[in-house]
Amino acid sequence: MGFKPSLPTDQLHQIQERNRDSADVLTLLWEIKRMRATLLYADQLQRMLTTLPGPQGAILDTLRAKLKDEPCVKEFPRLPPKRLNDFIL
Repeated sequence: MGFKPSLPTDQLHQIQERNRDSADVLTLLWEIKRMRATLLYADQLQRMLTTLPGPQGAILDTLRAKLKDEPCVKEFPRLPPKRLNDFIL
């Protein structure tokens, strides 16, 4: 049994708007926010790694495949490489 598709940010905001009086729903939304932040850290890490040998490489490939479909990763703004140089001292 697989997972249902991930929800984009706008759908999470709609859920929040419909359930402003539910402490349980708001708690779950905060947990989702925390988990999405963790996914963004994982995405940053995988972008820094080139490749890994053996089973570690297979795990990294699987992580990359899963992260690329996550709405929070797709929605996160990316700086083009040229703009990245503006932030390097």
